[in-house]
Amino acid sequence: MTLSLSGYTVGSNQPLNHARILWSPVSGAITAAGTNGALAANEYTNQRWFCGALPANWTLVAAANVNVDTVFIAAHTLGSTGSTVEVQTAATLGGAFTTRATIVPTDDTAIAVMINNAGVPYSVREIRIRVTGASASAQIGIIRAGVALQMAQPVFSGVKPIGLARAVETRQAISETGQWLARTVQRQASMTQMDWSHLDDAWYTANFQPFSLTLPQRPFGLIQNPQRMPESVAWCWTDSAPVPEYMGIRSYLQVSLSITGFLGD
Repeated sequence: MTLSLSGYTVGSNQPLNHARILWSPVSGAITAAGTNGALAANEYTNQRWFCGALPANWTLVAAANVNVDTVFIAAHTLGSTGSTVEVQTAATLGGAFTTRATIVPTDDTAIAVMINNAGVPYSVREIRIRVTGASASAQIGIIRAGVALQMAQPVFSGVKPIGLARAVETRQAISETGQWLARTVQRQASMTQMDWSHLDDAWYTANFQPFSLTLPQRPFGLIQNPQRMPESVAWCWTDSAPVPEYMGIRSYLQVSLSITGFLGD
């Protein structure tokens, strides 16, 4: 996993030990070099934008200016193809692009980029992902940008870092006499359990509930703890809708999410 924070100022935002969740990405018209650029904007990690000859640009043009402070790139081969990716924005339609972050991934796991303008999300009309390098075989399956939900409570000790925790399902082959023949990996993913408590019910209703209503149907990007767990970013999903509970302390709620993440090719 790769996390870029160089273009981010905390300011009045939540501290960097609070999780960020990108669940409501911006949409717009897609143009791209190579083939199937629009596939990077859908939810299927097996469908890819093939970048083709590099450098290659993927551009999203919104219908009007949108706010952006987080960009996710996942289901890609940028690390294994030795590619570099630049996240760029333009404030106006047809305006000049400014590079907000440059990433040289070392593997094919998820990339999260946190950016803002002195603590405030950028207002942009166009978002461009520029891929450079020598290989013409780079692919990207997921590109998302928007304003991330900032959780109101920090991530405490005891949480499983999603960048280090794997769920692996295997099949064992054993001979008639009990000899070990092979063990085949059928599927694998990253995983974690996120528990938040002491969430004010008004904050929950205004901020977390809109996200909750998209679950479990929609995937989302998770930055688990930008300050202490930079390896723990993932494009992920949950298998059930979260169920908040009152704690019996003032108007505080607690809620949990069992999360599965796309591990990478």
